[in-house]
Parts: sequence; C-alpha cells; structure tokens
Amino acid sequence: MPTLDDDRFEAYLRQFQPVVPDGLPVKERSNGRWRHWVQISLAGATAIVILGSVTFRIIKHRVAQKPGNPISVEMIEPTHPLRIADANTLLATAPSYRSAMQELAFRPEGSTFPKNKHSALAALAKEKIKL
Repeated sequence: MPTLDDDRFEAYLRQFQPVVPDGLPVKERSNGRWRHWVQISLAGATAIVILGSVTFRIIKHRVAQKPGNPISVEMIEPTHPLRIADANTLLATAPSYRSAMQELAFRPEGSTFPKNKHSALAALAKEKIKL
C-alpha cells in the first residue's frame, strides 16, 4: 500500500517541466573590418612584389641587350697584384658592372714581385696543413 507522502512527492515532481535554456550570448566581433584590411594590404603587397620583379626583369633585359664596349675598359697593369683600389677604379671607369667583373675575372696573369717580397697566396699555397 503506497504511502501518502510518496504520492504527494511524485505529484510534486511531475509538475516540473524541462526549461529550454537561453542561447549563449554572442559577442559582436569587429573581425570583418580587420580581415578586410588584412586582405587589402596582402593584395597590395603582392602587387608591389609582382610589379617590382617585372620592373627588375625589364631593366635587366635592357641592360643585357646593350653591347658593352670592352675596349673602353681600362686595363690594369700586371706589374702588381690586384688591390682594392684597382678594383674600385675599374668599377668606376667600366661601362657596365658585367664588363668590369669579366675584366677582373680574366686578368692577365704574370704579376711580378721583387726578389725580397713574396705573394701571400703563393706562400699559403705551399703550406701543407694536416687536419
């Protein structure tokens, strides 16, 4: 036989209905504007890089098409080894950087040293170092 307290407690529990919870509050984000500016700045940076590389290639192509006059390059006398001052002079007087570098690379060998002086490179080449 059910007790009166159990019946009342059961009736009391049945009167409760589940409640639908409220939605979570949504913060308004301002990422739309930030994201818009990031996209615009990335597009601008990409355009600058593309235009810069195209400009560089055009300038490089024009310089390569100009025939250099190797006769106008001043020859450095082979009586002394290449010094920084000689290289700077050659770079200053050469019609182009490429012709100056070719002149430096293909210098005539045979620089002479006085009897009491030696080339540092020649002395290092003779030295044998065991590791």
